[in-house]
Amino acid sequence: HLDIDTIEWLEGYLKKYQGAVIIVSHDRFFIDQIANTVYEIEYRKCTKFKGNYSDYIDQKAVAFSSLMKQYEKQQKEIAKMEDFISRNIVRASTTKRAQSRRKLLDKMDRIEVPQVNDKSIGITFEIERRSGNDVLKAEELSVGYEDNPISSHLNFQINRLERVALIGPNGIGKSTVLKTVADHLPKLDGHIQYGQSLDMGYFDQEQANLTSNNTVINEIWNQFPTRLEKDIRTLLGNFLFTGDDVFKVVNQLSGGEKVRLSLCKLMLEKNNFLLLDEPTNHLDIDSKEMLELALEDYEGTVFFISHDRYFIDKIATRIIELTPEGLTTYLGNYTEYLEKKQQLAAKQLEADLKVKSGADDLEPVNDYQKQKELRRLEQQRKRQLEEVETNIAKYEEDLAYYQAELYKEEVYLDASKSTEVQNKIAELEDLLTEALELWETLE
Repeated sequence: HLDIDTIEWLEGYLKKYQGAVIIVSHDRFFIDQIANTVYEIEYRKCTKFKGNYSDYIDQKAVAFSSLMKQYEKQQKEIAKMEDFISRNIVRASTTKRAQSRRKLLDKMDRIEVPQVNDKSIGITFEIERRSGNDVLKAEELSVGYEDNPISSHLNFQINRLERVALIGPNGIGKSTVLKTVADHLPKLDGHIQYGQSLDMGYFDQEQANLTSNNTVINEIWNQFPTRLEKDIRTLLGNFLFTGDDVFKVVNQLSGGEKVRLSLCKLMLEKNNFLLLDEPTNHLDIDSKEMLELALEDYEGTVFFISHDRYFIDKIATRIIELTPEGLTTYLGNYTEYLEKKQQLAAKQLEADLKVKSGADDLEPVNDYQKQKELRRLEQQRKRQLEEVETNIAKYEEDLAYYQAELYKEEVYLDASKSTEVQNKIAELEDLLTEALELWETLE
């Protein structure tokens, strides 16, 4: 429930913290920023991975692939030995050899088939019809309540197939904007123009669209009465409601179960414009990833709010930032948004320092407010510089690790492993180059 600014403050605090930290989190971006070791608990086993979340994902994929190859190789060997035993055990001349093979087979340390976690939702968003190219246009929009206006003079446009993230601090009015666009709240002023053939689907973070005394199965059935019970049960199974779970009452569901049920209803509506208010709240990482895949393949338009930066990074094609001063639009995902913000801050700092330098040549700066602002800007520059230096150190450490990996026999003799490591090295070199360029600007 923390907004992005507060999460980033917490990250900055933990990066400077001199003690050890144990974190349990579904926030992948947060884990990426903070963790240098990941422990995964799965199938009653605890496995250690070196690095952050991204490193963990890469290493787990490599380990799974390697284990699967070992398993398949051993299965072929077992099949070959069993075939030899069955063909030779009854022949007097070869029975001893067959018995010897059987003993070897009994003593073999068998590799278990690698398990795949299937405890994630199965979701696909489809559309009934295609919308027009102009999906939404808001002009001088004011939102809030009669006795409490929240944001005003908002102007923005959304086009077909865009995935637009609305970000900003808590309390700024993001959810109010989304509710107003979804026509769940009347606008205070301004104009909203909707495109042609538009079918809107709204996901409320409070799950107000659910009927509290309904059972899970009736919540779906009441909205889609022509569907067969077995089809609804199969569908709910895809959202992890199995067996008697479908007879649970909505008001007894956990936060995650309510989210899954709301997403299930939304999927069945087949809308071409989705308005999503914090859809990843209460979802585990596997379910978040399935939702991301569904939205990436979706042939409609998405306007969403999220504090999950990893989710924004994967989904957004454009970001609208809502501040007390109004709206600012940034093309690209969250990583590109951060880069643009850092570049703008660096340019502004450079311009402010030039102004300060020019003012020093003319007359002493005695104005307290100006001095205070300049100190603030300098502190901001130092904070950004510290963050960039931390990233540079991490990139260099990771680069050295993966370069060393290339010289390991199990890597350079395996073409796929070698390619994966080389790709990781290339990615880190690009990140390091960008970080060094930003460091030079800030320095």
